[in-house]
Amino acid sequence: MGDTLQERRFKGMTVGIAVACKDGVLVGADRKVTMFRGTRIKSLENKVFKLSFRDGRNLLVCGSGGTDLTRRALDAIDPTEFDRDIDCALYRDMIESRISRLESRLSERGLEYNATLLFGMIDTDDKPVIGYVIPTGLTEIRNEGYFTTGIAAPYAELVLKDSYTPQMSITDARLIVGGLIEKIGNVDNDVEGMDVSYISVANKEVKELTWSERQGIKDNPPSLNFGRELDKLKKAIDGWHKLMKQWDKSIEKKSKEA
Repeated sequence: MGDTLQERRFKGMTVGIAVACKDGVLVGADRKVTMFRGTRIKSLENKVFKLSFRDGRNLLVCGSGGTDLTRRALDAIDPTEFDRDIDCALYRDMIESRISRLESRLSERGLEYNATLLFGMIDTDDKPVIGYVIPTGLTEIRNEGYFTTGIAAPYAELVLKDSYTPQMSITDARLIVGGLIEKIGNVDNDVEGMDVSYISVANKEVKELTWSERQGIKDNPPSLNFGRELDKLKKAIDGWHKLMKQWDKSIEKKSKEA
């Protein structure tokens, strides 16, 4: 299928994190948009989206690799088109098929589909499930653990490796993920704001961090162990921005020549 999950994980700027907790699932992302339809832009918007199954269960999804591509992917994996009692394993198979077809259709038109998706849901057996979808459609799902995406993914994983246990509660995960996104934003100007939503096993409802909760995390961030890796993160992000500037200059040159 081309790139593996690991090879695709670090492409794109959006910081995306999905965590399976003992009492639910959580999906978080930053809010800054820097690319839309191939054009460099700067705006803030929510990047965690809510979709719903026909039986009333909810699905949280965030994407990295372009807002327009993420929206195309959301349309492709809309669970309302599937049976009411579909479980996550069958949903994964359908995702792989539909994203693969989406990539093929865009490729035939000379367009590149490079969006990666993270999702979280409560399965039909009431177990928390998180998933990771690469652009080829290849999908991995877990009942425990976490997934990350974006250039800062290796560093997010270092923090989560230090703090995550299968017994982590949504309450703790909200602080850690929110604080982690805020910490990365302090290093990278292309990461700003936090969009964190979660679903509990108890009531299956989607909730999100309130403004006061987000402000509380910003003012009093949790202690996160980046260690010396934070310097490596800064260098990696600087390298990414240099590539983006080169890409911008290349696009500008082609525009003038056209």
